[in-house]
Amino acid sequence: MAMRQHDDDQADDIMIHLVPELRRRIKLAAAQSKLSVQEYIERILEQIVPPEGTFAQIQTGRLNRAAVDELLRFREELKRAHPGQVFEDSSELIHQSREERTRELEQR
Repeated sequence: MAMRQHDDDQADDIMIHLVPELRRRIKLAAAQSKLSVQEYIERILEQIVPPEGTFAQIQTGRLNRAAVDELLRFREELKRAHPGQVFEDSSELIHQSREERTRELEQR
């Protein structure tokens, strides 16, 4: 893939080389969607490429504050949706299952 940059006032262009079959399929799909090839590809990429904020989270391997807040919000939502239900620590359940399996294997 080759990249070519213009002045800061213009959008950056990315040039990619596609096999003819894929290029033909993209052109057909864009035409059926009544879009230009550029619009069609931009819409696909908008759906697939994660927002910029998620890259820092992926690169550092740490959750950012927004991700932690979202996780806490989801936990509270889950508790409200299932009142009175106790959610056990899954790591403890896994540990217990492994111990049981080890005992079973040792008895053979």
